Amino acid sequence: MKDIEDIIKKFEDEGIILTSRALGKIRDNSMKPDVVIEKARERNVWLISDEFIVEFIEQKKKKDKPVKKTKKIPAKERDSELKINEDFDVTGKSTCEGRIEDFLGYFNHKYENIKSVLKERPSMRSAVPIKFLRKQGNDINLQFIGMVSDKRESRRGFKFLDLEDPTGEIRVLVSKDSRELNELFDNILLDEVIGVEGRIYNDLFIAKSIYQPDLPINHKTNSAPDDVCAAMISDIHVGSYLFLEKEFKSFIDCLKPNGNRKNGDIFGKIKYLVVAGDLVDGVGIYPNQEKELAIPDIYKQYDFLASLLEEVPDHIEIVLCMGNHDAVRLSEPQTKLDKDIGAPLYDLPNVHMCGNPSMISMHGVKTLIYHGTSLDGIIGNLSRCTYSRPEVAMVEYLKRRYLVPSYGRDNIAPEGKDYLFINEIPDIFHCGHVHTNGYMNYRGVRVINSGTFQARTKYQEEQGHVPTPGRVPIINLQNHEVSMVHFYDEG
Repeated sequence: MKDIEDIIKKFEDEGIILTSRALGKIRDNSMKPDVVIEKARERNVWLISDEFIVEFIEQKKKKDKPVKKTKKIPAKERDSELKINEDFDVTGKSTCEGRIEDFLGYFNHKYENIKSVLKERPSMRSAVPIKFLRKQGNDINLQFIGMVSDKRESRRGFKFLDLEDPTGEIRVLVSKDSRELNELFDNILLDEVIGVEGRIYNDLFIAKSIYQPDLPINHKTNSAPDDVCAAMISDIHVGSYLFLEKEFKSFIDCLKPNGNRKNGDIFGKIKYLVVAGDLVDGVGIYPNQEKELAIPDIYKQYDFLASLLEEVPDHIEIVLCMGNHDAVRLSEPQTKLDKDIGAPLYDLPNVHMCGNPSMISMHGVKTLIYHGTSLDGIIGNLSRCTYSRPEVAMVEYLKRRYLVPSYGRDNIAPEGKDYLFINEIPDIFHCGHVHTNGYMNYRGVRVINSGTFQARTKYQEEQGHVPTPGRVPIINLQNHEVSMVHFYDEG
């Protein structure tokens, strides 16, 4: 009892009144009156209630709580060096009206662009138009550049290519005796532009060599001056009931300063996050899709994606490209996502919206981003290419210097400018679409397919296609080494 009287007297001597409840809390928590009086003086308080004491206790707990040491974030200390090549973006620049003239212009642009690459080869510098070939002697070595309009094999095993250019067309015979030429023949797609060397024999051109535009062997790769990384993902498919939300959130958590990181400190080096399309699952993309949607509203799909990406630290630049499931035109090149549909994404300060394809530079490292819808056509037509190794099929783009090699199966908007031509050689080539992860190096270009954050669909089961969900390739922009981090338990 005397203890209570002493406490009351101390406060009265200081001109401070205590409520009965406040007195009880001071006694029950063994609080020192002098410390409480000092706090009351700081706040110029003359009546101490139990609420004052509760607030005082909570503040003290916070002050006494040990501070968790923040993990070092090297990427936060680096300034962003992201540059987006606007020349690749068709948004607001489309000239396509779907006329015959537009398609003729498209094929002419494709031919002339790839021809300019082929003519850089010493063996193709003397190439002549097709209409002049028949005027030459039978024993003269000739070169020409043409677009493949047909390929076929006779019953006797002879292989023929029909090629054309703006001046005419000619049939090419591929000798059965050349193993190299026969392998090239098998790997040629319709509508690709190739160079041919050989001789004329009546109306037939006998091929001695066939050339694809390809990449130069001595291509010099750009590297970042700083030790920073880029995480490559694609095919998130937000809105699908098969979207791996838990795994995606686990990935985002690794990007946070005090997140539960995998693979040591590599996540602290991530300065860029690049997404190669299919941000959401979309609506009306394929028959009966509504039965497989957890979020049937396209606006809400992008809203939810924005709420997920909002958790990514501000020091990480996010580049979002489009895919065939996104709410943009299906024909390639694809425009950026409309601001009305993707408004919450545009509100995020570190998000940069791009079309498909896109070319960006991260710390001086040029990166070509293409969703990869035409990979289906490449894999379906070339025996060496499979869904299990998409990086092999991606190399075929580079060999042809074109992102949609064959016309017909894929939707193409014949623009006045050819956005699908790979004129500038990238340091990194990033695709998605096939939901399978893979990477390799081809003539100095790091080729990466980043897989998916969607579980295996019924369609994939029917096709025997086994995706590799939840795998994130992280590339070091200084040395181009790739680390693969797994977020999905495939067991």
